[in-house]
Amino acid sequence: MPDLALDLRHLQYAILVAEHGSFRRAADALNLSQSTVSRRVQLLEARLGVPLFERSRSGTRLTYAGERFLQDAKVGAGHLHQAISDLALVQRGHFGELRLGLTISFAGGFLSDLLGAYRARFPSVEVKLEEAASQSIAAGVLAGRLDAAFISGVPQLPGCRTRLLWHDDIVIALPSKHALATAGAVKWEDVREETFLVGADGPGPEIEDYLVRHLSAMGFRPKILLQKVGRENLLNMVSKGFGLTLTTRSAVTTTYQGVVFVPVGDASEQISSSVVWAEGNHNPALKKLLELCAALQAGRLDRFDPAKQFLIDSEELGGNGSCPSG
Repeated sequence: MPDLALDLRHLQYAILVAEHGSFRRAADALNLSQSTVSRRVQLLEARLGVPLFERSRSGTRLTYAGERFLQDAKVGAGHLHQAISDLALVQRGHFGELRLGLTISFAGGFLSDLLGAYRARFPSVEVKLEEAASQSIAAGVLAGRLDAAFISGVPQLPGCRTRLLWHDDIVIALPSKHALATAGAVKWEDVREETFLVGADGPGPEIEDYLVRHLSAMGFRPKILLQKVGRENLLNMVSKGFGLTLTTRSAVTTTYQGVVFVPVGDASEQISSSVVWAEGNHNPALKKLLELCAALQAGRLDRFDPAKQFLIDSEELGGNGSCPSG
């Protein structure tokens, strides 16, 4: 059996000699000397233990064994060349898998633009999304189950890096027949006695904590009901008068019958969102996503070239934030 570490360039030279029918013409095509090509083909023949060519003054032609060998070897070499090309694309982040955790909607806003831009530029990367509460998503990043997570606030996780991405206005969802439905804005004291609905999964636990912080007072705790339904049915419950709920401006991209969305609190009532990833994660697809984050934040998405590295300031990309989760 020949050595599996056989130099594939020697095989390429033999294939070219067979195609050109001459060592000289093959050498010209390779821009090498004829003696160099001849020596390397001889080395290949020595490794195989079989002569591939019959050499004479009239020219060069394949032996029967050489013809059979090169016929099969060309197919294998083609597959190997494709495999090497694919491997290079994987290393550049153009192929592979990207596992992302979400605690927030990407119906609109920054995250919607980011995921849409990523899909357009890297269509061959398989993106898998997981939506859950922040604690579960953070655990997924720490355990290596997720490459990155988009989480409310600016959390600090051990061994991870955090990048603050955007801020979003908080709005309250009210039944269209509610007394405050036509108000330009709602104060927290106006809705202190209301029933609030929050989902049991996704951002539900964070929304519950947020409501408790803003509505609780001495001897008073707001009425909050956990519902095991998705965001759409939560809003359907609001429309039927079961209670109110909170969401963000970017998540409201369509009209919901029987529901109106009104700003709550003062003008500074916003929620921040970040991307978090493990420092030891070297997934090339993740690197491209983070580069795309930087390009989108800098307003230079039109200058983002998937084939090149988007230069990012290391401090800008990696600094852990200190804002509390909210």
